[in-house]
This record gives sequence, C-alpha cells and structure tokens, in this order.
Amino acid sequence: MDRALQVRKILSTRGLTLNAVSRQSAQVFGRLSKFCVPHNLYGKLKPTIHQILALSHLTNYRLSDWLKVLGIHLDTVSRLQLRIPRRRTTLLDSTVYDTSTWIPWFTERTPERSATSIAPLGSFLQTAPAARAADLLAVSKRRFRYALIGQQDAYALPYFLPGSIIRADPRQAQGWPTGDRNRGQAPFFLVEYPSGLTCSRITFLDEERFLLHCPDQPCLERVFRVEKDAQVLGMVDAEVRPLLFHRTAQPVSRPARVCDLRAADPRAHPTSGKDLLRRSRVRAGFTFREASSVSRFIAKTLGQELYFAAASTLSDYEVLSAPPRHIEKAITLCLVYGIGFYDLLRAFGLPLEKAGREPMPDELFLEQPRTGNDGSRVAEGVPIGESRGLLGTLLNQWEEVPLFLRSSLDEITGLKGFSLSDVFWLGGSETKLHPLLVNAPLVAVNRKARKPSPSVEGVVCNESLYVILKRDGGYLCGRCTLDPGKLVVHGYPGGPVDTLEFRDGIDAEVVGQVTAILRRLP
Repeated sequence: MDRALQVRKILSTRGLTLNAVSRQSAQVFGRLSKFCVPHNLYGKLKPTIHQILALSHLTNYRLSDWLKVLGIHLDTVSRLQLRIPRRRTTLLDSTVYDTSTWIPWFTERTPERSATSIAPLGSFLQTAPAARAADLLAVSKRRFRYALIGQQDAYALPYFLPGSIIRADPRQAQGWPTGDRNRGQAPFFLVEYPSGLTCSRITFLDEERFLLHCPDQPCLERVFRVEKDAQVLGMVDAEVRPLLFHRTAQPVSRPARVCDLRAADPRAHPTSGKDLLRRSRVRAGFTFREASSVSRFIAKTLGQELYFAAASTLSDYEVLSAPPRHIEKAITLCLVYGIGFYDLLRAFGLPLEKAGREPMPDELFLEQPRTGNDGSRVAEGVPIGESRGLLGTLLNQWEEVPLFLRSSLDEITGLKGFSLSDVFWLGGSETKLHPLLVNAPLVAVNRKARKPSPSVEGVVCNESLYVILKRDGGYLCGRCTLDPGKLVVHGYPGGPVDTLEFRDGIDAEVVGQVTAILRRLP
C-alpha cells in the first residue's frame, strides 16, 4: 500500500474523503489560508506543516502520528541532536512525541548472584513483552532537564567531558545553603545566561547572588544576580558519560574561547519565531555557514536533501515571520539550534491547541509496530509501576525514565546493536576502583575490546576502564594493564584498593572495555 492509499484509508476511518477535507479546511481556516488542504494533495503528497495541522484537526489524530504517516519519525530523528558537535552546553529536547509507540521492556528474573556484587545486568533482568511509551512515562514521578556539555564550557571542564549528558533537577534550582562551602565540593548547577548555558559549581553568596567557579581559569569566576543577570535552571544530579564518544558531523573550526557572560535579563523570552531562531543560533555559537554545514550532515545521515539548509536560507528564516514551508527544514532548525519542535511551531504562531488528541490505531501505519501485550503490563501480569527487586529500585531512585535517549544508545555507548547483554550492574559493589565509578550503578561494556595497554615502567598511562572476571566468578571494574603474564588492576589515591595482580587468563581475564557510565553526582 503506497502513501496515498494509506492517507485515503486514514481519512475513511473518520468518514472523510480528500474533497471533504479540502472543503472543511476552507470553512474552518479560510479558503486563502495556509491551512487549506488542496483537493489534489494525493498528486505529490508533500503537505506543508500548516496543512498537516489541518489534517490533524479535522481527523482528531495527533500531529506526530500524521508526521509518521508521511515518513517523519520525530523521536527517531531527535537522536541526531547528540551527534552534532557543540561549542556551548545545549539543552536537549527530551520530549517523547509518539507516546503510543512500543518500547522493549524488562522484568525481574531469579538472580544468579547477589545484587551486592558486580554482575551482568542480565543476571537480574530479562526481556519482557513491549510496553507503551505512555505507560513508561506514567511511571516517572517528575520531569528533569537534560543538557549536552559543550566543547568550550570552561566551567564544566574537566569535571565533565564534551558530549556528556547531564540531568538537572529544577526543584533544586535555588535554596542551596549559603556560606563558604568548599568549592571543590560545591554542587554543579545548570545556569542560563544571555549567550547560552553553562554547567558550573556555584555557591550562593546570599539570597540574591551566586558565584560561578572555573577550576582551570580562576580569573573567569563571576558573580551573578539571581533572575537578573542569570537564571539557575536546576542542580545537576546525574551524568551519562560516553567514554568513546565519536562525532561524525563536521567539527567546530573556530579556536576555543570562553563564552561571553555579559549581563542581560534572562527572563526575556522570544516574541516570535524569527526572534527564537536568532537567539537560539547565537546561544548555540554557530555562524550561518557552520549551521549550514551541520544541516548537510543531517541531510546525508537521513538520506533526504530537504533537510539541508543553505546559509542564505538560514539567514532568511531569521527575517521572515513564517515557518519553513518544508517540515524537514523546520526539523533541521530544531536539531541544529537545540529547539523543541513544538516550541518552534508555537513561536511561529501555529495553533497547536487545534491539533488532534487521539492516537492513530497501529494498523493504519505502513510499518507495523512491535507488539506483545496491551501496553499496560509487562511479563506475568506485573504492572510496570509495581516492579519489584532491582528494576523497581532503579525506577524509584532515578524517578524518571529518559525515553528520549532510547534511539541514541548505540551512539552513546559506541556499540552497534546495543542490548541488555552489554550492560553491567555496579550499584551494589562497595569496591570502587576508579572515582568515576563511585555512585555509578550501570556501565556499558564492549566485549570485543579485551586487550588493555601494556604497562610502561610501572606508570599507568591508560585511562580506559575494563570489567575483569575473576576465577571465583566475581567481577572487578577499574583501570588495568598487562605485564608479561600478569593482569594488573589499579586503584586510585584514597581508594579502597591500591593494586591487584592476577595471572592473566588463569586467575582473571578481561571481559571488555567500559564505553559509557551512568552515575549520580554527590
């Protein structure tokens, strides 16, 4: 069934034909309106965003579902926001657009070992029938903000890495005790200032002022007035750290420099779409030429030339008062500048309140989704929100399931075809052999990378982390090197273990290299 027949079938479920939709859209929005659906739409089937919104309104099917019918999967496309190299720290769009999609899920299994030891996550969990995204979102107790650390965020580096994903708790945006707290122990906050965002340790000097810390360049420490010079968006409480983060887009070309922190009113919001684009581009630190280069990467990755935007076209968008005609161009703007898709449409004045609210039935899509149950329960009839054991503990501790990252796991971990077998549980182990593993419950492991670097005169130069399997069946995780016939596992200053030596292949062997870490911040 081609796309035109699919659209005809969808309209028929509402007792509509294309001619009826064309007449009704003219009656509701006006015959000369951009929302008027042409009667010959089937000819090219390239409706504008206005016409898609009209279809959504008249059929009461969700806008995201109509986009999916036209071959645009917003949740899948959003994975590219992690693959764009950025000078400045950028907010990530954490919206789950298709809440009816089926998500692979897990259930408890009889554990093969104690949860107090390092072990493959598959020892505690097993795959279960798929669950609806809406049911998984309902498990989340509250919402957090997520940001990608930029290459030139002098306040976040070197504690975080460029490409690290941080989570900020909006409830703790303010109110941290004031005073002379040790700067090395002060919490990190996500801060918005006129030129962009930064992730920094801050100390609240009093109720109206706070201090930004810069560990490598103390001269950059600044004092801001709360809600006047800058806005604190939340306290950073977690990080997803990709240790092998490879970017394929064209890297930034200008030399590194610290972002301008000139005072301005952070409460001022864009009043139009063109204003939003201009401010977002400046905060992202892109010139028109650089943004166009990134759009070329997006078009090449998605295999669709319409996602490309020339520098002159990007300049025009900051002058015109109308959104891009092609929906692909609008998506490119969102990906490059770090804007939520619905935020962009609202800024250009599209009445999203008129969009349909009902999800399309699965059988109306050309690509049938994976199903396994009614979406509300997992294996053995246990409701998702009542999971016990390790899974229930993780859901309660983390409070939100970041489903928007589900399409980016291969990119984050550097593992093609990432699966449950690539994850190790570290949460129960008290022996942390590296500072990054403190408060880190999960790590991703590349089982094909099993050869650490050889040691050189007793100096540990390799910062890579590995999972090691001991002869007694237990696991270790930390830095290790190879001596002739020996596998040496190194601790860190002040850690619980100094150095452990094993006969390589006899007393212990390397399982794989750690490629990503999920950790809570103290």
